[in-house]
Amino acid sequence: MKKIITAFASALIITSAFAQTAAPTDSAKAQAKANSEKSEAQATANKKKAEAQSDADKAQASANEDKAAAQATADKKAAKVEKATTVGEASEARGDAATAQAKANRKKHDAQVKADKKKHDAAQDANVAQAKADKEKVEAQNDANKKAADSKVDAAKKQ
Repeated sequence: MKKIITAFASALIITSAFAQTAAPTDSAKAQAKANSEKSEAQATANKKKAEAQSDADKAQASANEDKAAAQATADKKAAKVEKATTVGEASEARGDAATAQAKANRKKHDAQVKADKKKHDAAQDANVAQAKADKEKVEAQNDANKKAADSKVDAAKKQ
């Protein structure tokens, strides 16, 4: 009888020890999964931020090209003033140059406004992507914490 009780007690101790070691493994797996999900979420956010910044950079480069082209046209018109041989031609050329410069200024302004809007939209997209990543990270960590708590409860029940 003594041997049976000793064998039963040994089996109970081994089972209890196994339950305690199994629980942290589940918790560790859940935490590793959460860490992986958090890394993926941040990587996605970083990619979206980079894409948004690239879009903003392209918009600014396009705006700069538009501004340069508009200014070049205005400069050509202004150069005609110097080439004018009569007072009438000079007056007409000055009028054309002033009109071209005003048009160039308007185009430059419009191009910059468009680029600024694109930059704003890109920043907003990046913020949304980061917020989504943060939410996914919190959810993944919550899942890992729940799994760890469940494992502790299961281990406590088995003792």
